Amino acid sequence: MSARDLEEFCRTFHTGERVAGRVLSRPDALHAWVDISGFELLAATDTNPPPGAVLSFYIAAMHPTVVLREIARRESAAHGPDPRRMATALSGLAHARAVLESRLPDLGRFMLRPGDGSPINLAALKRDYLAWLRQDPAAQEAYDRARRLARELSAFSRAGRFLYAPWYPPGASGHELVIGPTGPDAGREIQLAFRLAKPGEVRIKAFLKGNTARCMVFAVHPQELPRQDWLPDAVRLGRRLVRLELMAAPRPLAEAAPSLAVSLFAGGAGSFTGINLRV
Repeated sequence: MSARDLEEFCRTFHTGERVAGRVLSRPDALHAWVDISGFELLAATDTNPPPGAVLSFYIAAMHPTVVLREIARRESAAHGPDPRRMATALSGLAHARAVLESRLPDLGRFMLRPGDGSPINLAALKRDYLAWLRQDPAAQEAYDRARRLARELSAFSRAGRFLYAPWYPPGASGHELVIGPTGPDAGREIQLAFRLAKPGEVRIKAFLKGNTARCMVFAVHPQELPRQDWLPDAVRLGRRLVRLELMAAPRPLAEAAPSLAVSLFAGGAGSFTGINLRV
């Protein structure tokens, strides 16, 4: 764990807090790599927890080293994913997105150019965004962590692939993207969520079939959502041009609506005792 990650961990958590940690690997009989909300730490242990085990911890100390103590838990359900593992991934994703967004400079160069009628090239937008990330190691690290956690969440979803695509729409935050499986009619459902300053939380549900996507839009303040700022007439996916059709005027969205991830996902044996996280 880098010194920067350790500082970020100490800013994110506090003594006395309860957290969930997932065992990543066992480098030897006395240690384990543990993932806590996207932070990878080397932990000393006197037990043999298998990779993938998710355990609850009490943060007993933060300085000079982070010390965790396991909280006794009930046996996990015999079937289905561990809800604490999903909770760990969800909280880690939210934290990684917050870290990345806090480092974003003026996104003017990424903003759409409304009113010219030209399709938005999503591949080019992604390429430019990732090129910018390579100039900021901390932002790149936060993005990589968010992408990894989003991929992990996909394993829990029956609704499709859960992705993190912060380049569209440019200037937004809190991105979430779910691409559903191809249906018997060769169509698929795509759900996109993000936040903009004035309209607040925005949700788009698109039904993609052929080269047309029919869209339903919801926002906390739909009257503050000018179409040209976020939904162009068409987008380009490589050589494919997809036209976007708005099925109705944007509708109100409850301000306390759960995130896409929370709405899609449900709310290993072994133990660590007196863990002393080392960096």
